[in-house]
Amino acid sequence: MLKLYDHPLSGNSYKSRLALSCLGIEYERINVDVFKGEQNSPQFAALNPNKKIPVLVDEDFIMWESNALLFYIGKKYSPNPLYPEDPKTHGAVAQWLLFGKTTIDPNLAMARYLTRFVQLQMQDQQELTKYRAHGILALKILDNHLLENEFLAGDFSIADIGCYPYVHLAPEGEIDLSAHPSVMSWCQRIESQPGYISMDE
Repeated sequence: MLKLYDHPLSGNSYKSRLALSCLGIEYERINVDVFKGEQNSPQFAALNPNKKIPVLVDEDFIMWESNALLFYIGKKYSPNPLYPEDPKTHGAVAQWLLFGKTTIDPNLAMARYLTRFVQLQMQDQQELTKYRAHGILALKILDNHLLENEFLAGDFSIADIGCYPYVHLAPEGEIDLSAHPSVMSWCQRIESQPGYISMDE
């Protein structure tokens, strides 16, 4: 059985949980308390030298990096509707997953982290303003694409699962999603998919 090392407040970990749930895959969930620094333990560092969650263990195979895990889960259980094999569609999935890691997550996740988990007097307001501004630009790109597309790469796929968590969590970084109606509708479509689970499930 797969083992997933994660934390319930981690948007990156949520990606794997959501994909596994949508595919109906059973797995063992192992909590890593990042607020207590458990990711820095020698035992966890042996799994991921980068000392971050999530980590997926499949018998003797260990993998980390949240969006890479989506590719692995999709391929391992293919054929399935979340993992398109057509080269062009597969390329579009890869494009959006890379956009997620280079543009969405670094800004929306950091805005959320600084707003929710860092005490006000310790926040760098200039830095926070920058993350929010760049996060809004990422949302505009998504919104423009989703004006004419129900999902990011054709049908619902790991591309949507990879980009959804920190977009959905953007209000925790005090970024208003109502200015991006196509993004909000996309979130609702994802939440209506079979096997969908919320972040706290």
